[in-house]
Amino acid sequence: MSNYTATATYPWDRELEQYRMLAAEAGPAPADGWNRERKLALIGHIVCAYKKTQDDDGAIIDPYSGAERYYSTPAYAMAAAVLVDAGHLELLDSAAAALSHSIDAVVKGSAPDHHPDFFPVLMMRAYMLLKSHRPEQAAIWAEALRTIDPEEDYVFTMSKMNNANRMINWNAIMISGEYLRWHEQLASANTAWMDRYLEAYHLPRFTALGLYQDGPLDRPNSPFSYDMATRYHLGVMLDAGYEGTVADALGERLRDGAFSSLLMLSPLGEIPPRGRSSQHQWNEAAAAYVCSLHATLAMEAGDSVMAGAFSRAANRCFEAVERWLMPDGRLKIVRNEYAPEQRHGYEIYTNHTCYNLWTAAALAHACLRDPGEHIIPSYLPSEIGSRVLQTDGWFETVLASVPGQQIVLHTALNDPYTIPGLVRIQQAGLPGLIGPSAASHVQAGFTEFAEGIVQPLSYCPAWMTPDGIWHSLAEGIPSGRAYDRDAGIDPASGGGSVVYEAVDQMDEIEAKYKPGETVKTTGGGVEENAFYLTWKGPLPGISSVRGHYVQQADQLTVTYEFEGEIEAVGALIPLMFSDGQEQAVITHTGQSVRTVYRGAYVESKILDAGAIIQLNSQAVASRNGLLKQARMEVHGTQQLTITVQLGRV
Repeated sequence: MSNYTATATYPWDRELEQYRMLAAEAGPAPADGWNRERKLALIGHIVCAYKKTQDDDGAIIDPYSGAERYYSTPAYAMAAAVLVDAGHLELLDSAAAALSHSIDAVVKGSAPDHHPDFFPVLMMRAYMLLKSHRPEQAAIWAEALRTIDPEEDYVFTMSKMNNANRMINWNAIMISGEYLRWHEQLASANTAWMDRYLEAYHLPRFTALGLYQDGPLDRPNSPFSYDMATRYHLGVMLDAGYEGTVADALGERLRDGAFSSLLMLSPLGEIPPRGRSSQHQWNEAAAAYVCSLHATLAMEAGDSVMAGAFSRAANRCFEAVERWLMPDGRLKIVRNEYAPEQRHGYEIYTNHTCYNLWTAAALAHACLRDPGEHIIPSYLPSEIGSRVLQTDGWFETVLASVPGQQIVLHTALNDPYTIPGLVRIQQAGLPGLIGPSAASHVQAGFTEFAEGIVQPLSYCPAWMTPDGIWHSLAEGIPSGRAYDRDAGIDPASGGGSVVYEAVDQMDEIEAKYKPGETVKTTGGGVEENAFYLTWKGPLPGISSVRGHYVQQADQLTVTYEFEGEIEAVGALIPLMFSDGQEQAVITHTGQSVRTVYRGAYVESKILDAGAIIQLNSQAVASRNGLLKQARMEVHGTQQLTITVQLGRV
């Protein structure tokens, strides 16, 4: 049996191979109830909901603005075309009309909201699926498609911008569709121009982990959402047969990136939160395609374990999206329960119709690469074994998982949009938001909120300086430059730094057990993680603070140690309060604070004597709704220890 392997320089090779061994030993994972029919049904719900908004010209009209928005129409055409290809011929006229309108928009330069770069991959895939159903109309489509000039008809090109820093995800997404146009013999130029863009502007953005760093080349802002979206589109291009000069190098990076996504996927099928467009449903839709593609490639390589892992991961991504389906067939496009018109947690560019249909199109692409039910599912990395992962490049994230639970920490001190501290806890069988699922912000950046104050809040250390003022790590440090939500921030700007220290699991765990006692393990792996994060920099009143994190299946224990002249130490605790529909019940005693939400609870306790707990009544805006803040305080010491437990009520 051959292995579907990462490159020799892949930084998480040890963790990947350990996982592979555990998954092989554990045997098949239980069936999860997902098949291609269920996946197509999810896409069908969304498509049919928006078929009602299609006008006589074929455009999909957004009911909230009364106009066609962004790339809603080509996304609809693509998703509907996949359903037509699966036998839903009742959608043929509608899909064809949407495709005709989309091609016309690019050719005439009238793409809504100046977003033509997102059209080609969507309309070309629709064309490829519909042409056999409408051969006479396909000839008209083809004639129009041949007239497209990429450098003139799209926005993010060097001829238009003459700026290497602006050759970001837009450009890669456009190229993926333009390759499909060339593949269909509808473009006169060969792929050499694509090779130049890929080699000069896109390959340099990949980290050793295969993650794509979106944003300016000199300081990318690196959202996980645009890492995933870009790898999805470049994967479509390679899968369609791209054999240009960078094909091998690009294939290696995308394979390494797929392994990284698999290792980072939460037990609930969600990618990590970081940066703009976080927790939009299309994040996991793009991941569903990446995982579906690599399940197929792994099986073709003869690696049944990795094929089973990617297949199960793709299903879990579909499930993460389906969880937010509304009764009318549309999705809540951001993970909260606010009404769409309230735009809570939306970015300034977020559009309900467009992101419903772009999600449907990405899921439809995943269905085209569905690995089939013959693949035997493997347990996911987040379901078996334990590991701590530190991302590379500008992603500045640490993830740790024990079976069924994942925690996510952000480390940069100077980014007001992605604040430091423990920002997510997700656990199998519990509501995804309860942990909570994401932190708040120092500055809202792109994000809009219907209610709540914008204030930094994560699980993080806090301290009181001699002047009686409380500070927290979540507040971070000034970077020394004006915050620009479009550009990244060098993690060293402002003088801050963070040091990650791994702890040998077996050494630390065995030290806690008496001779002869059994150390708890699962599948050959230790059910515990332990690591340190030390933040240094010009923090008010202190020179550094060190967090010691011990993650076990039933409890997370965190100890903060402070260096500096301070009056008291503390720990901030973010509490899920409201998702926009259901409000949590928050209670506290002298030693603990507890939130109960949708049949589950999170309880945090402070272990130090003489501690007090302050509960702030103000609601803090979060992408998922509203949070409340608790602060645990201890006076006359330089350290404190808290525990966090999650479970069913």
